[in-house]
Amino acid sequence: MVPRIDDLTAMRELLWSSINAADPEKRAPLFARLESVIEQIERLTPKAKAGDPVDEIAKRRTARGAGSAKSASRPAADKG
Repeated sequence: MVPRIDDLTAMRELLWSSINAADPEKRAPLFARLESVIEQIERLTPKAKAGDPVDEIAKRRTARGAGSAKSASRPAADKG
C-alpha cells in the first residue's frame, strides 16, 4: 500500500473512534472529515485492471457456449 493511503487509513480508524466517543452534537464535523478521508482513500486506491478486449471476447464466447465459428443457428453455405 502507498504510505499516504496507510496514513489515511489510520486517520479513518481514528475518526471512527472519535465519532463513537464524541457527544452527538459534536459529531457533524467529524463525519465531514471522515467523508473527506474516505474519498481520498478511494482516489488513491488503484482500480482493478480490467481485462483486455480479447479476454472480454473470449469470456463472452465461453459464457454463451460458442466454441467455433459455425453456429447451429446459421445454415451451412452451399458449396456447389
